[in-house]
Amino acid sequence: MFNSHTFFLFLVVALFVVVTPGQGLFYIVARTLAGGRSEGLASSVGLGTGGLVHVFGGTVGLSARVVASAEAFTFLKIARGLYLIWLGIKAWRETSVDPIELQTTNAHSAFRQGIVIEALNPKTAACFLVFIPQLVDPSGSVSMQFIVLGSFRSHSTRA
Repeated sequence: MFNSHTFFLFLVVALFVVVTPGQGLFYIVARTLAGGRSEGLASSVGLGTGGLVHVFGGTVGLSARVVASAEAFTFLKIARGLYLIWLGIKAWRETSVDPIELQTTNAHSAFRQGIVIEALNPKTAACFLVFIPQLVDPSGSVSMQFIVLGSFRSHSTRA
């Protein structure tokens, strides 16, 4: 598979990614402040699950196609932007709804939204194309190494 030095290097870079704030972290903070701990945890798990889309997409070569195609990369950026705008409008409209009514569905909603937000993240696709392949040992099972490193990266960046 991969040696301990390579895995240590991966852990150092993954730690750097964890402590660098991004849109996912801001989404988690916003959901936590708006709906409490359960929504924050659900959104975090949703983002991690959405990252698995990129793990398997990268394993089968889909990330390479997305990053290589300016149209596909732009489409993902626009789709994600429109989705975030839609979520903002939805949140604005829900301010007039009874909070007790929202409590029962918000954790599920935060989870689903987290999946979509991360699955539409073109920067994650680029990470899986540029960073992870450098750590894969071609003499071993490339797909398995990609899945292991990708899964760890996907879930370690959602603190």
